[in-house]
Amino acid sequence: MIYVSTNCLKNPKNVIKVLKEYEKVGIEYVELGSVHNYFNIKELMRFDFKFLIHNYFPPPKNPFIFNLASQKTMLRKKSIRLAKNAIDLCCEINSPLYTFHAGFTVDPKDLGKKFLRKNTVNRKKALEIFLNSSEEIIEYSKKRGIKIAVEPNVVQKFNLINGKNELLLFADYPEIRLLLQNFKKNDLGLLIDLGHLAVTSFWLKFDKNEFLKKVKNRVYAIHVSNNNGKQDQHKSLTPSCWEISHLKMFKRHPIILETMNLTTKKIEYNIDLAERAIK
Repeated sequence: MIYVSTNCLKNPKNVIKVLKEYEKVGIEYVELGSVHNYFNIKELMRFDFKFLIHNYFPPPKNPFIFNLASQKTMLRKKSIRLAKNAIDLCCEINSPLYTFHAGFTVDPKDLGKKFLRKNTVNRKKALEIFLNSSEEIIEYSKKRGIKIAVEPNVVQKFNLINGKNELLLFADYPEIRLLLQNFKKNDLGLLIDLGHLAVTSFWLKFDKNEFLKKVKNRVYAIHVSNNNGKQDQHKSLTPSCWEISHLKMFKRHPIILETMNLTTKKIEYNIDLAERAIK
């Protein structure tokens, strides 16, 4: 099944406007994404989409950077609370899955840009904090009957320190294996972003195809967008891009289009490409 992220449309800050545009063109499967302004979530009830919820949603009235590995107790608690609110909303709108981002060894001021190098926490400690946060979220999700999955981080050149990934957790297989070893298959899965994987594998110098083979059995959902292999650009798919060529192996899972700055016509073109790729 091909879902469309609410991040895909141009100027997506107002999620209700995005949903109205999707409704007009007959899109049925929607992932509620992470780039929206605060709104009254009761407004979602007017729509009849089949929903999934991703990461920083529902957006809080007072914005913050979601980080389940934060060394700041209040920020970590706010992140856990947001995840629990998302799980509650999943129950209200019949979303079977909530997915969230892996954490960081630092609390960034903004995502998609160079992180600050100050006040980083020891990596082992950050991993421990994230695992503890995840355990709390898992226990909550199990009581509510909602599946959850972690999206590995994307590593870009501007966040490397002397060529190494010091700032972003769970980007390569060794750490992801640690994550999966700590939780049962039915309790926690992975959301694999193929565009992120193409970029991270380039900078961390590992084989993206081998990575997919290793994690395949723990995948709950897929994000897909295109890029130049070096930057996380969320560009439109093409018939020959690497990401589209690997969709078929995940055709039994939700596949979520996360290309950005598109018109609804271009979104429909991308849906068609993805649907043909999984036949």
